[in-house]
Amino acid sequence: MDIKILQKIPNKPWIYLFKDKKDNVLYIGKAKNLKNRVSQYFNPNSVWKQDMLNKAIDIDFLQVKTESEALYLEDNLIKKYQPPFNNMLKWSNSYAYIKITNEDFPQIFVTRNKINDGSIYIWPKHNTRDLKDFLQYLRYVFKRRACKKTEFNKWKLCSDYYFGLCSGWCVANSLTEFSSKENREKLKKFWKLAFTNKKEAIKEYWKIIKIVEQFFKWNTKLVEKEIKKQIDLASKNQNFEWAAKLRDIYLKIELLVEQQTVVLSKNVYGYFCQLQEISNWFVYVIINFYEWKIIDVVINKQNKEDVDISSLKSILEIELGELKEENIWDKILFFNKTVKLNKKNQNEIISLVNGFLESYLILESFKDENLLNDLLLELQKRYKLKNFPYHLECIDISHFSGSQTSGGLSAFVWWVANYHLYRRYKIEHTIQSGDDYGALKELISKRFENKLNWPDLFVIDGGKWQLGILKEFMKNPWFKNIFEQVDFIAIGKWSARNTSWKLKWEKEKIFYFDDNLKIKTIDLKYDQSDQILIKLRDEAHRFANAYRKKREAKL
Repeated sequence: MDIKILQKIPNKPWIYLFKDKKDNVLYIGKAKNLKNRVSQYFNPNSVWKQDMLNKAIDIDFLQVKTESEALYLEDNLIKKYQPPFNNMLKWSNSYAYIKITNEDFPQIFVTRNKINDGSIYIWPKHNTRDLKDFLQYLRYVFKRRACKKTEFNKWKLCSDYYFGLCSGWCVANSLTEFSSKENREKLKKFWKLAFTNKKEAIKEYWKIIKIVEQFFKWNTKLVEKEIKKQIDLASKNQNFEWAAKLRDIYLKIELLVEQQTVVLSKNVYGYFCQLQEISNWFVYVIINFYEWKIIDVVINKQNKEDVDISSLKSILEIELGELKEENIWDKILFFNKTVKLNKKNQNEIISLVNGFLESYLILESFKDENLLNDLLLELQKRYKLKNFPYHLECIDISHFSGSQTSGGLSAFVWWVANYHLYRRYKIEHTIQSGDDYGALKELISKRFENKLNWPDLFVIDGGKWQLGILKEFMKNPWFKNIFEQVDFIAIGKWSARNTSWKLKWEKEKIFYFDDNLKIKTIDLKYDQSDQILIKLRDEAHRFANAYRKKREAKL
């Protein structure tokens, strides 16, 4: 297998598949950092999976957003392909879920079986021992129900109540059975309950459920606030042993939870297919969802000489069923089921499609039909570039009301982020009355005074005014030589970053120099070629903001 592929593998969460000469899947794995993981296989001193590597001649990979998505997709792909070198996850030993049952007073427990029973499932988890420990910690804090349904319906308090692990929800569940308000008051007083009726108890209990649910969506503030409140109360009452236990639970929060997706158990399923035209090819991405989870991904291409767009749609319909066409942000997406998508769902699907397509294009760059090469050639032609844009850089400035002004530079080599070339800059220029002009000049000077390799294309996050600064630099002989070797463009800002995607796209333009050094504009097309520039710009914006926040934290 050609190990040159390691140079193009990004440092992101991915699924990877080793294949033999017959295109059979030998092994499927996941990684937080794909480049580091795959490189380990080719370490000269490694004996890890060497028998598999002797048979492997190719590797595919699929980009995902989080490690949790990698867990779930890896599980499903292993079950589908049954790779011989995967010993785990082939049958029923899948990753675990946290299940919140569909009841007035729900149970919360760990399960490996997901069924369509109206419950809420928080997925996927793989370290079940830590997970069960953590759910027990939450019982100490929120005193939720843990007993089974048969015990709960007896309306009799168990040992959990007397050990302070439950607030007596089973007895609260029985309050409506007593017709007399006097009887309810007696029961409340006898059992020292906090509720007079069942409705009040259900409302209070669901506050706990929502806090737990939000916690696994990485909104930990509510849990942290409650724990701090109980620590203060325990200290005030001189219950220092309990305060110490709560402190230990508080310190374990970051160790025991990761960002997850909460999914309702609904029958949302079907195929989502997107077609894109890249050079002489139609490229299509098909994502197979079951209950709103990815269970398979298919990416392929067809030559335009062999098939037109209408016949390709017909071919796909034979395999996937009748397709419904929808236009989302000027991108055509096809569904074989009538599914209502809100804006968040649309964001997730477009993000997934772009990630899977990026994986495919990187892999295709090792073959004769180099689609990535075609995309970069399209950029060169569209924006009148002198150079083939192999090495791209982008700069952005970040400041908060003029203070802690910082600059960030992102760098792509062959569409893959090269973090060794990223740079951050402390801007010495004092911004007065929003003087971004001086700060941008300083940032450009610092970049090109550094004798690093010049990029083929240098992008400024700004508009016509920002690009026009370069004319002032061209008065200096040292910069004239750089300008002859490097292409410069700017991506125009939109009126507000928080407006709708549709509005945002309509307001973005590319600014570039013509042969007479006049600044010309062209609207972004938002095809796969322009996505390279958008991704580069977004990385520069993220990197500049991160450095500015880091400086602020030190104040």
